[in-house]
Amino acid sequence: MAATLNSGQLRTGVVYKDGKDTYLVIKYEHVTQGRGGTTIKLKVKDIISGAILEKGYNINDKFSSVDVKKSSAQFLYSDQDNCYFMDSNSFTQFSIAMENRYLKSGDKVITTYLEDKPIDVEIPNIVSLKVDYTEGSTKGNTVNNALKKATLETGLEVMIPMFINIGDTVKINTQTNEYVGRS
Repeated sequence: MAATLNSGQLRTGVVYKDGKDTYLVIKYEHVTQGRGGTTIKLKVKDIISGAILEKGYNINDKFSSVDVKKSSAQFLYSDQDNCYFMDSNSFTQFSIAMENRYLKSGDKVITTYLEDKPIDVEIPNIVSLKVDYTEGSTKGNTVNNALKKATLETGLEVMIPMFINIGDTVKINTQTNEYVGRS
């Protein structure tokens, strides 16, 4: 029997039922309005259609939880539409429709399963990627944290400090798409 959740418990990664629809919470925001009530704003993924939706709920709304299983998996490769993974326990391969911006072959991820079907992949918050292309820096161009554009090994474009060169490995925050340091 599924447990009952209130809207305040619908945090990132939670799977819940709203009527007949099943959703995975991608982003959670708690909004308090002056004299008004508190509302919960969510960005969710419809498990059946794959559509990304925005939902708003009152703090006292109730939902049914959905039992999910989490398991480790390894990223194999990607094409234009899908990313392909292998479950680390069962060695079964599966694909999920998503764009690859951060993963290299062999990277570990956490997979969420609903009724033995993979529905989501959690990538690490920080990834290390090699710089494939960037312009060189010129002397005297390093004042005030100057940044330049770089293309990383996965094709992701980010802004990096002027002292980073082609072939260097950098750490990128996958939530903000920002450079956080050298690797």
